[in-house]
Amino acid sequence: MRKERDESFAWHFVDIPKDAPSFSRERDCFRPLDTHKNAQADHHNCVVARIEMFQKILTNESASRNDRLETLKWLVHFVGDLHQPLHTVKEARNGNDIKLPTFGSAKCSAYDCNLHWTWDSLLIEHASFSEEEYVRRLNKLIEDEHLMDKAAGTPEDWANESHLQAREILEQKPAAIDEQYYRSHIDLVNHRLALAGLRLAAVLNQALGKPSIASLRAFSAPRARTLLK
Repeated sequence: MRKERDESFAWHFVDIPKDAPSFSRERDCFRPLDTHKNAQADHHNCVVARIEMFQKILTNESASRNDRLETLKWLVHFVGDLHQPLHTVKEARNGNDIKLPTFGSAKCSAYDCNLHWTWDSLLIEHASFSEEEYVRRLNKLIEDEHLMDKAAGTPEDWANESHLQAREILEQKPAAIDEQYYRSHIDLVNHRLALAGLRLAAVLNQALGKPSIASLRAFSAPRARTLLK
């Protein structure tokens, strides 16, 4: 999609400076120096603003079916992006410029391994669970740690939460991603995955007129998943 829609390049992240105390809409969602389409005029050029905008479109029953369908796809993707901590920090292009060996290899496919890619997918892949097993484990994590209590909030809240974690990740500056790094950080990865799922459910329930996230407490995980279909 980014190749076909160049204006969407920066919608996947928000470049909050590492030492900034929190998200700033004026500073972080206007990128006039970008060479991507519409950047000089787009004051909503970040993942926080785009989630907010797409929530409104999805809620609007007068919008066309195609617009709402595309919006749904964007929202599913962007809520996930916002919970990957390195999608919320400006330094080193969100960690993409921090090249480092990962589990003994400097190359990931045809490219150099980097810290952003590690947090996008490589730590998850290293867990070696099937999708079904991962879902089961995340559902148990949600129940055991009462994560449903943290399902509320706004995209700005979630960005600030991710940014605090991104600062810690960058300050650690690992020389390599190894088994020790994996064991030290996979719990955070799992918390971010679980919270992203819960918060996406809340966004979709609110936009589509389904029960609030609080009412999902009465549902088992399979019933909750059915509700969101």
